[in-house]
Amino acid sequence: MRDNNRSTDAIIRPAAFEKLGIRDSMQPGLSVTMRDMDSAPEIPWTRVAEFVRQHTHDVRNGLNSLDLETALLNELVADGEATASVGRIRKQLRSLALQLRALSALFQDPQPVAAPIPARVLLQIWREKHAALQDVLEVWWVDELGDERVSVDVEMMAAVFRELLTNAAEFSTGDPVAVTARAKGGEVIFELREPKKEALDTSAWGQPFSSTRRGGYGLGLWTARRMMQANGATLVQRYVPEDSCLMTQIILAVL
Repeated sequence: MRDNNRSTDAIIRPAAFEKLGIRDSMQPGLSVTMRDMDSAPEIPWTRVAEFVRQHTHDVRNGLNSLDLETALLNELVADGEATASVGRIRKQLRSLALQLRALSALFQDPQPVAAPIPARVLLQIWREKHAALQDVLEVWWVDELGDERVSVDVEMMAAVFRELLTNAAEFSTGDPVAVTARAKGGEVIFELREPKKEALDTSAWGQPFSSTRRGGYGLGLWTARRMMQANGATLVQRYVPEDSCLMTQIILAVL
């Protein structure tokens, strides 16, 4: 019969450690409790990133093997409906493999290949990313730039622009958003303003896994910030109560 007055901590005595092959670290009176084991482990972020990269790589290998098997099956099956089904399976397998590759890439340290470029060209790239959006998002473009030049990785900047516009479209109130590009105090500032119907707390934004939902894991803004930091730029987001809008700024140093 269980004694309810006894502690629920399970104590492992030195003799038990010997059975586990642990001798060198034994100290007199050493004990490990279940409470110790249940505490959350403090794992360095680099180890988490390594795990994600390796695990996604392993799963992708499995998916690639399944894709090869379905290719063989497609050759063996003569029925038209079955062939179509195999085709859909292959498409899904490849889609999953691409998703895993994209997830793994998020945990790589950004390695920008920066080059001097007119700031106005970056604004044009932002406009092109907006034109490629399937969701209709009305944008007011304000160009106040001169001949300023900046040094950035253009592909990374394009990825950040796409992330910001995708979020703006997904959480749009239906009102137009404004993008302004200007130079001030030796810096180029790209500013996105999104009207909001209620106040927003942005304190946790940009942290990994700050929000999770189907198809979203709270990694987009975190990745954008890392890309900007690698480019020597700054990404700032805050809610402006007097204008009832979310303001996002990308700040770059002028060459």
